[in-house]
Amino acid sequence: MGFCLRRAVALLGALVLAVACVDSDLEPSATPLEPVGAAVPENLFPDASFEQGGELWFSLDTPAWGSPFRLTDSEAHRGRQSALLEMRAGPGATGSEVFGVVQEIAPEEFPELLSGYYRVEDWVKGTRKQYLQFVVIVWGAADLPLGFANHQIRYPLAGISEEPFAIANAHFLFVTKEEPVTGRWVYFERNIREDFERLWGAVPEEFSKIRILFEVRYDDKAVGSALKGNVFYDDLYVGPAEKNPNAP
Repeated sequence: MGFCLRRAVALLGALVLAVACVDSDLEPSATPLEPVGAAVPENLFPDASFEQGGELWFSLDTPAWGSPFRLTDSEAHRGRQSALLEMRAGPGATGSEVFGVVQEIAPEEFPELLSGYYRVEDWVKGTRKQYLQFVVIVWGAADLPLGFANHQIRYPLAGISEEPFAIANAHFLFVTKEEPVTGRWVYFERNIREDFERLWGAVPEEFSKIRILFEVRYDDKAVGSALKGNVFYDDLYVGPAEKNPNAP
């Protein structure tokens, strides 16, 4: 075999080996990764991680509500985005104001567990009642007492250590009574089915809808100090406890 022919065969062999190595590197993993923001089938919150545009979430526009939530990529627990609540009140502000992100669901049965993550940044306390909470409101339940149009449980997550006000159709159930931790994601969960049965005497049945709110707010502010806080919520879940994707 001539020199040129031997050289061509050697080059061809090297090229085949190189292509084989590249193809091997590009093969998919045996265990594909779950796409960022992929839906959990059992989760009753569509777009629970705010990766799909947030159209199913909203803020209320009643007089006590401040600026609406917005999506941000500055912080995210998983994925690319979270919901940001930007609470601001100057020295002259008084009374109450709520900043929140809300979704309404209408499952056939009352859900078992609610979980999620929040993160607090730039927290400046300007009044004693300045806090985070989530709220579960049930409309039209046939088996709950006292004839209210809706029945609520309010879950303070951080910032207050006592009930901020009296409200006849709501119970308060504290997740913590501490000041907010800043600069990291904090996990929370509650078995809301058990909580309604214990506090209201029954698991809601034949209800028309459930409104679930994730908030930062202040109450009874007097003239004097400014306050602020940036609060992020992400990876929210409501559904069967055994399917909770946030379980630590």
